Amino acid sequence: MRQRKAGFLVLVTVMLTLLLVAACSDDFDGVTLAGRGLTMNISDVQQVDVLNYRDTDGLYYSVGPPANGHELVAARVTIWNTRSGRLSLFVDEKSALLESIGREKAFPINPYEQRQPLSSDPADTGRFTPFLWGPSDLPQDFNITGWMVFEVPEDTKFEVFEWEQVDFLTFPISVN
Repeated sequence: MRQRKAGFLVLVTVMLTLLLVAACSDDFDGVTLAGRGLTMNISDVQQVDVLNYRDTDGLYYSVGPPANGHELVAARVTIWNTRSGRLSLFVDEKSALLESIGREKAFPINPYEQRQPLSSDPADTGRFTPFLWGPSDLPQDFNITGWMVFEVPEDTKFEVFEWEQVDFLTFPISVN
């Protein structure tokens, strides 16, 4: 019985600390939810024409423009490991999805595959980096923040971001 009370007290303390940090921080807006294995924040969900970045090879790349009849949506995702010794994540096209009012689904795209090389440094390089893609090991009490990119049909109103890696979390969103 004592162990249950102590465990519950630790859980409540961690949750209150996370809520306090999220409330006092200018870096996190949007929605923060806690699952059984991780805590996440989804913020700054917005439609974008292109995403320009400089990769580790020193070259510049552009994700977009999207296919005809589609647009790009970028979402800032922060993941905290508050409960496990180490979380192993693999972010790919099956890790998350956007869902519309009409239940239409859009999955993330790989920004390292769906890109075009650029000959020079564009003005807005790095606005949506780092990307949250591929494998990540997350030790306890650490977090990662990155951008996920979705190619979605034009004029579709998406209202839900679902995360399906380690935990299943559903976030209400609004695309700006």
